[in-house]
Amino acid sequence: MFTFLKLIKPFFLPPGLVLLGLAAALILAVRKKGKWTVRVLAVTLFGYYLLSIEPTAYYLGRSLERAIPQPAGEGEPVAIVILAGGFRRAGGARPFSELSGPTWRRLWRGIEIYRELGGEVPILFSGGSGDPFDPEPGQGLLSRDYALAIGIPEEDFRFEEISRNTHENVRESRAILDREFPGAAPHRVILVTSSSHMLRSVLTARKAGLDPVPAPADYDYGSPAGSPLAFYPAAQALLVSTRCLHEWLGILAYRLQGRL
Repeated sequence: MFTFLKLIKPFFLPPGLVLLGLAAALILAVRKKGKWTVRVLAVTLFGYYLLSIEPTAYYLGRSLERAIPQPAGEGEPVAIVILAGGFRRAGGARPFSELSGPTWRRLWRGIEIYRELGGEVPILFSGGSGDPFDPEPGQGLLSRDYALAIGIPEEDFRFEEISRNTHENVRESRAILDREFPGAAPHRVILVTSSSHMLRSVLTARKAGLDPVPAPADYDYGSPAGSPLAFYPAAQALLVSTRCLHEWLGILAYRLQGRL
């Protein structure tokens, strides 16, 4: 099921939907369905434009951020749980492995929180490979090496590289916390992930029996741009729109699977 969902998911997101729209228009044109060809092309082009401008991307992001639930109770956190966001393996023109931008920003936010709390709360980094065709993990060990180089004590940085998605992130994190803090569930944790990913992460963590305190990182926009250039199509805006729609689809899928 994991691999199947990975294979079909791209066709429910903007790049895949644009491709399907253009393919449908081409088939209609070959079949000389001129009126329908124009309609499908118009819908595809308008949808592509709308998702490629900054205002749309900004408000899609805000729709996720505003829905993040606040902590229900009180108590001291037992860990700072950082959810992985991918990495790039060494190979070709890349001489060494690197954390992706989102992972690095999440890691840095977790380290900031660790220092703000005086080094009293350990870090737990969660995430293996989300690629079913390249299952070898690496970002957990790489993140630990970065953290140690920055000055985090080795005993205060834990990681797991078994999980492949958000559901498995929180499941494996809880398993580790259950071993280290038996009888203390639900464990209160400071949950660090990208702002657009936080809603699904908090809901999934609560369902798994954790008590998450959201600490978003990796914000796409602070405020909407007032420049006319914001209405010009941009690759970054399309990327943000795609990421946000991916999250809403993920929330819907998790709800249908009983994971929220």
